[in-house]
Amino acid sequence: MFNKNLELLEKYNKILASKVKNIPLDIASEHIGALKSEKGEYILVRDGKYIDDTPSPLEAAKTIYDEQIKTALSRHDFIVIFGLGLGNLLDYTHTKSMCSIIVYEPDINILRFTLEYVDLTKYFADGRLYITDNVSECTNYISEKYLIDDKIEFLYLKNYLMQHSSEFTLLTERIYDVCQSKIIDLNTIKKLSKYWVKNIICNSLDCSKNYPVNLLENKFKNKTALIIGAGPSLKDNLEKIKNNRDKFVIFAIHRTLETLRINDITPDFCVVTDSNWVSLSITKDTKYLQDINFIADIKADNYLKKIPVKTFFTYYSQNNIFSNRLQTKLSDDVKTYETGGTGTICAYRCAKFMGFKNMIFVGLDLAFKDDTAYCDGKIASVNSANSVNIHGVVMPTTEVKSVTGEYVKTRADYANFIKQFEMLFARDVSSNFYNLSTFGAFINGMKYVSADELSLNDDIVSSENIINDVINSNSEVSEKILNVSREIFKEEKLKIKPIIDLINEWFEMYAEHPSFFEYATNIITAITSTMILQDCVQIEFIKFSKLVLSKNIEEKRKFLQELFTLILNYYKNLDNLI
Repeated sequence: MFNKNLELLEKYNKILASKVKNIPLDIASEHIGALKSEKGEYILVRDGKYIDDTPSPLEAAKTIYDEQIKTALSRHDFIVIFGLGLGNLLDYTHTKSMCSIIVYEPDINILRFTLEYVDLTKYFADGRLYITDNVSECTNYISEKYLIDDKIEFLYLKNYLMQHSSEFTLLTERIYDVCQSKIIDLNTIKKLSKYWVKNIICNSLDCSKNYPVNLLENKFKNKTALIIGAGPSLKDNLEKIKNNRDKFVIFAIHRTLETLRINDITPDFCVVTDSNWVSLSITKDTKYLQDINFIADIKADNYLKKIPVKTFFTYYSQNNIFSNRLQTKLSDDVKTYETGGTGTICAYRCAKFMGFKNMIFVGLDLAFKDDTAYCDGKIASVNSANSVNIHGVVMPTTEVKSVTGEYVKTRADYANFIKQFEMLFARDVSSNFYNLSTFGAFINGMKYVSADELSLNDDIVSSENIINDVINSNSEVSEKILNVSREIFKEEKLKIKPIIDLINEWFEMYAEHPSFFEYATNIITAITSTMILQDCVQIEFIKFSKLVLSKNIEEKRKFLQELFTLILNYYKNLDNLI
């Protein structure tokens, strides 16, 4: 039995298969055995403690499932089972549901024992089962497969839970964090993917004063960068920044510019990643903007190209197909980087590849101060106990640990940003990170100091000569990027044209046909061969995959009509732009 189980386990989790393969059965059985109950059912026992629920594991499995699973689950949903036991809960769950099943069994010896005596092959056979003994493997598996609106339910052996409550708590917390992060990511895609595509096209075809930001790689070796976020603590440090202005290169988020302007501080770089509404949150003083170099993600609001700036640098992020195509064609001139995400994270990434060793963050609070959300003093008015209203937008809130050791209120998505920063800083052991916030969220990996405690060397750091040298020695790059961008979009247009013909044919002949969804599937498949169009409709692709099994004919038809109309408009706009 063990070898049959192992063969299939290797297909879905090679790491786990390798571990259990190397455990002799006699070693695994030293503390583990099975007892026969009065009802003739076997119960797994470890060190004299029942693992399976008594007196009947089979009846317990049914009760557990019926108590915990209250809503219908689709094949896109997940059930996480804590504790394998002898597989009774897995068996009932597999029979009653059609969704993906994840078994988390932290005891490798229990896995070895059960794989020896219980046939799990039928649960592996339909590809729905994943078994792991590792929390990170479990969360990574969910992260890869989780789509927006998917549900996750937890089942557990009650005896096992009492013995391992802390491990179960850790498991649920980690999965919750992963899902929250994915929900934020998918909701962002849902809201912004159309803006991203429009901005990529417009920004690429408007290359005046436009240079790839990688031209500045290693130009500021071992210097000090000041990264200015838009949190309330910025106002507490403005005087210190003014008095030491020549000791660091300033990267400022665009929302901070008006605060900096009225305090006579001009940053070296303004970093922008927002894909829309930048015009509402940036200073209107065009004379001030003319003295600032801008770094903008390729997906950033095209409004930026309408304002006067000193020099415009484009950050080509790896998470879009256009940037990767451009890098392939212009590998000597263009590099792509990990996605900037927020403006502050993008500023960090830029400072890192430019060579800065010391990075001082100010306004990186990721928390509210007396209900003030930003350095401009805007109040985050209470909407409910768990949400706030910021500029007319209602945002969920939570509490996170503060630098003071207490807890501070913040936006729920900011809690996710905290984890992102901690991951970045954990990987970057060669840089020094300082944070001047005295009340904000605690971010592991940063040294918290006050402005007065901050020790700065007396080296004068100037970006102007460095940037001028870079521009003068790469004067032809903007024109090269423009020409290659046009070439890429023309290639895209040629790929889309047959799809447009298919869509027009669908509207004329198949929209009312009984097999309209099957005909549309061929069009959807063709879209995957395109470039930017695929990015534009990625959230629709997710919804399409969920509609495949739906029996609601009109919902399917309406979805396809809206999707195909969207693509027709996309093609028309692309044609007009190039």
